[in-house]
Amino acid sequence: MIVLFLAVICLVLMALLYHYMPSRKVFYFFTLSLVLTACVAYFANQVRTEEPVLTEAEKYEIQIQQKIFMDWYALYQKKIDQLDRHWQWYHAIAEDFQEGSIDLQTAYLRFKQLEEDSRLLRDQVREMAPPEAMHDPCYDLMIEIIKKTNVYAEAQLRTIILSRAVIDPVHLQTDDPAEQRQSLRDVMIKESPVGLFTANEISQIRNYLTIPETTISQNESSPVS
Repeated sequence: MIVLFLAVICLVLMALLYHYMPSRKVFYFFTLSLVLTACVAYFANQVRTEEPVLTEAEKYEIQIQQKIFMDWYALYQKKIDQLDRHWQWYHAIAEDFQEGSIDLQTAYLRFKQLEEDSRLLRDQVREMAPPEAMHDPCYDLMIEIIKKTNVYAEAQLRTIILSRAVIDPVHLQTDDPAEQRQSLRDVMIKESPVGLFTANEISQIRNYLTIPETTISQNESSPVS
């Protein structure tokens, strides 16, 4: 009913325009433009609302890519968990030293051990690479994730190295414990890395690897009665 009502209104308006418009050429040009605009809008809407169609072979290929990505991501997540543990350990050492729970020598030795572990982890992150079987553009997004992780791991290691250096008993700049704690705080404030933000890349990969709900099989046929 609404469509019919709108159609009647359009016809009435067109009749009024035809009657009152001084030039018939202008009227015909206006009407043609209106019809063309409506056609373009209709077909554009059809293209936007059309559900993606995949064959069984395409669906299977996406499933293979999903498996490749998830296997890689499981290994990647282990490295992220290690980076998080190292950073928590770093803050635990720093806080214990600031609160006087441990002395300078103990804090130094713990930082030194953490530095060795973090250097090893940084090297492992550097060696990470996307599986060669991964298709574009997911491969490129995974490269970007690795680049960001490399930058973060390097910044984390640098902060640990500098923190260990400012409380090195052999090369202390001051014997005042308060100044030693302040030197460590300065390193923490100036050198601590910003967060590792890869959610956007991971979200894009998951979108690429999502199978649309509406798909069609090459073997599908109409039901036979």
